[in-house]
Amino acid sequence: MRQEMSREESQTSPVGGQSNNVREISLDTALVPIICASLLYAVSWIMGGCSSAPSHNSGGGKKLVPARELVKLAPEDADDKLVPTISGRKLTVERMAHRAATSLQYSNEEYGVAFDAPKGYVLKEGELSSMDRGLGYLGAIPMHFAEPGGVRLATVEPPQGLHLGTNFVNEFFTVSAHYGSTQQVCADFDMPAESRGGPVTRTVDGIEFHGFAEHSAASIHQYSGIFLHAYANDTCYEIGYGVATAGGDSNSSSGLKNINEENLLHKLERFLDNVRIGPPEFERTTDTD
Repeated sequence: MRQEMSREESQTSPVGGQSNNVREISLDTALVPIICASLLYAVSWIMGGCSSAPSHNSGGGKKLVPARELVKLAPEDADDKLVPTISGRKLTVERMAHRAATSLQYSNEEYGVAFDAPKGYVLKEGELSSMDRGLGYLGAIPMHFAEPGGVRLATVEPPQGLHLGTNFVNEFFTVSAHYGSTQQVCADFDMPAESRGGPVTRTVDGIEFHGFAEHSAASIHQYSGIFLHAYANDTCYEIGYGVATAGGDSNSSSGLKNINEENLLHKLERFLDNVRIGPPEFERTTDTD
């Protein structure tokens, strides 16, 4: 009996003679997974919060850029300036510059007349020379004022060589003026009855013009035109345009192509859209004794 008690005491006594107050602690195996899961969740939360912060060094992360750097120009664009908004006045100036570059411009301050003609045509100011092509064998480009004293201001004609291989002779657009005329006299035309066609009315720059179509033929030449008169600013204004051709029916045997006169007249009539008539820019004076 004594020996068995000694054996039990030896089994329960602490090693090395340590105190019996030390208690052995053991974990329940059911708590281990819960503790591990809690530790893993805490670690993942800490790591996730850190990774969401903006990175200043990582190439794939977001980098905060100062606002002034967002509009910084490249070195080669350093001298560039912002283009200002185009105003209505600037657009008007640009249109006038474009018109000047693509058209012939005529202006006469004494009579208050101005018009544009397509570039490439020939603008002749004043009276026409005897060398002008005119209407071919039918004579010079006419004026049809009923009384003498009219002044030719300007005439537009095509350049030489236009419509080669056709029966074309010439086309013209001419503007004349008769200062001191009356409205009654201005309504009349010095146009032969045999050449006068039907009446024509056109509005030019808000002014109503009245006139007649005109036709004539002689020496295998033909001519078709329109002449118009209007009275304003104590002046009778005359506008005329027409086309002269040659050959007629004989062109088929000579190999010449007949042009369409009506199409050319419609083209010349578009010039009316660019005619401007206003009061003279200075007072006329006459010498008195």
